Amino acid sequence: MTSVGLKRVGLVSLHTSPLETPGSGDAGGLNVYVVAVAEELARLGLEVELLTRAASPDHPETGYTAAGVPVRFLRAGPLEPVPKDELARHMYAFRDALRALPRFDLLHSHYWLSGAAALTVAEEQGIPHIQSLHTVAALKNEHLAPGDRPEPAERLWGEQRLVLESSVTLSSTAEERSAILRAYGAEPGRVLVVPPGVDTGLFHPGPEKGAERRRGSRPRILTLGRIQPLKGQDLAIRALATIPAERRPLLTIAGAPTPGEKKYERSLHTLVDELGLADDVVFAGTQARDVAALLIRESALLLIPSHSETFGLVALEAAASGTPVIASRGTGTGSSVIHLSTGLLLGTRDPAVWGETIDRLLGDSVQLEELSASAARHAALHTWRLTAELTLAAYQHALGESTSRSES
Repeated sequence: MTSVGLKRVGLVSLHTSPLETPGSGDAGGLNVYVVAVAEELARLGLEVELLTRAASPDHPETGYTAAGVPVRFLRAGPLEPVPKDELARHMYAFRDALRALPRFDLLHSHYWLSGAAALTVAEEQGIPHIQSLHTVAALKNEHLAPGDRPEPAERLWGEQRLVLESSVTLSSTAEERSAILRAYGAEPGRVLVVPPGVDTGLFHPGPEKGAERRRGSRPRILTLGRIQPLKGQDLAIRALATIPAERRPLLTIAGAPTPGEKKYERSLHTLVDELGLADDVVFAGTQARDVAALLIRESALLLIPSHSETFGLVALEAAASGTPVIASRGTGTGSSVIHLSTGLLLGTRDPAVWGETIDRLLGDSVQLEELSASAARHAALHTWRLTAELTLAAYQHALGESTSRSES
């Protein structure tokens, strides 16, 4: 299926290793995405390498994903974790390490820091550069959590440069594409929508689905992701407090704080104590992928109270598990949560409304089961194979454009 001239592809993830567990540090849906796409592109016949920064003396020169795709750790800055907002100072060292590698036929950068390092190398080598932002700074600044810092002008300028100068920019949703066009003035024909997929071998309803309800046990609800103000776990806690104690579900908060967000994590524990919810909230920390999948299956509902999401990959994983989602409307989850089909989208951050919605849905077994079945059917349409095929088509388009320009 590959085209002439396209063989070696480098997928760049500077700020977080593709091998890190999602929900820890800066690892999240992006990590899941790059590994899944890389492995499917390899199955389609490409020679794929994942390229990241060595952030530990224990990192080998080359590691491997579960399916055998190589992950190359490049020396750039200290051999220790560096907060994301301080990584720009090591960008040029990463660029130089990338430049020293054998030439790729195409570079595909994930997140703006990766592109800021890789675009120059692609231009020097005369190869296409593909950019996936994953989060759009301009959109994020429109939906900041209270007290959260806006993304700096350096990032806004960097993202604009990337979408204007890259061969193609890939977005996960039509909403993300619209935000890129609106904020950065990109050419519409060079911003393409490629929806993410989901691993239905890992995320599926399974025998655990509905077990608590069948036993008459206390229902469980879940938030899953990095602990940071943007993700809004405080709203989930406040909503829980509005539900009468005799009907109150058990809320599990799975994930760990991003570097520099320990203060927010502490505030969540304080909030739990202040609201008298010590017996109603469990902080589960970062979970391996198989354990996270089990948590989703065992939960009656998944909550996504984020102030902003580009897509919300966990919503698709929940759908594949037959777990309905309650999420904020208009924050990027409009493409991953289908209102009244895979879950419910709420247009307010009022904890009382969230609590009433959770309570009502948990008490309506018919609607809950209908949403569960509909969600699983929806997720079955989203495969990583399709994501990789659409990505490869974008690569081929960019390579063709690059070849035409070089011949003219």
